[in-house]
Amino acid sequence: MKRVRLGLCIGDREYGDRFTGCLMNHYREQLELHIFTDVKALWEERGNLDAIVLGDEVDPVLLEGDSPPVIYLCDGEENLDVLEGKGVFFVDKYQEVNKIVDEILMQIGEEIKYGSCAGNLKKKMQIFGVYALAENEMQLPFAVTLASILSEKERVLLLDLQENSGLTQLLQEHSACGMEELLVMAESGKYSRSRMVSCIGHLDRADVVYPLGNTECLCEVKYTTYQKLFQILAQEMDYTTIVLNLGSRFVGFFELLGSCREIYLMKSRGGLGQWREKEFFAELKTRGEDRVADNLREIQLPVVTAPTVSCERLVEQWKWNEFGDSIRRMMPVG
Repeated sequence: MKRVRLGLCIGDREYGDRFTGCLMNHYREQLELHIFTDVKALWEERGNLDAIVLGDEVDPVLLEGDSPPVIYLCDGEENLDVLEGKGVFFVDKYQEVNKIVDEILMQIGEEIKYGSCAGNLKKKMQIFGVYALAENEMQLPFAVTLASILSEKERVLLLDLQENSGLTQLLQEHSACGMEELLVMAESGKYSRSRMVSCIGHLDRADVVYPLGNTECLCEVKYTTYQKLFQILAQEMDYTTIVLNLGSRFVGFFELLGSCREIYLMKSRGGLGQWREKEFFAELKTRGEDRVADNLREIQLPVVTAPTVSCERLVEQWKWNEFGDSIRRMMPVG
């Protein structure tokens, strides 16, 4: 995808540093930034830019002639009358950066999209679930390992639906946007690719959605919302594989399990965890969820002998030892 060439000249240095830093951290795949300290110098290069962002006083004479869209970041205190009628689009500078980016992209033709996202997923889209009824602290490292192995051949996104899984601690970067933003877009049917990208980080080989800050929301999301989200991710982001790290049950939880090509169930080593697993299989039988039962793959995790081991190191060990080879052998063909 071609990156948008954005020319910036912002007089407020502190604001400019924060704004451009956020753009470089979260929109580097969509935006190519050209930063100027002088509006005149920027205007001379306008023919090489897709859009211009100003945040400093500008002589309206400079804005004569053809130019790409001009966006002026304002705080309501400037006298902007001199720029009226010059084709300048005014945007409030003190709002969420993703909203500013949305408005910039709208001016250059990448409109916010609307859609019901109805219909079946692309045939190439496959969903894998990771679930545990006991010892579920090992879910996250297994889910990351699985996503990393799958990403050797597929375009993979990891969605964390487990409360306090530890993903926030594992990610080296953070974002104000994340899982909650994606769910809102899916529910409303209003979305843009640039905003979706801002919700996604990287972990090992795979992409990962920044987790929810308030995990109480997880049990309130309906299955139909996840259906819409998967459709958007397939159509707009070209993901071929989704890995779900599952936690709380919600209305439609078993339907979501039924949409998974395979569900990897972390096997308990004994104790009361075995009772929980027996009740889970009994519940599947009572519900008539034969498809879910057929797609379950019980995983016996290797014993972790080190008293303290980082998740990153554990993932690397699992990927390249016999356990990783056993996961690769379990992968469905075709």
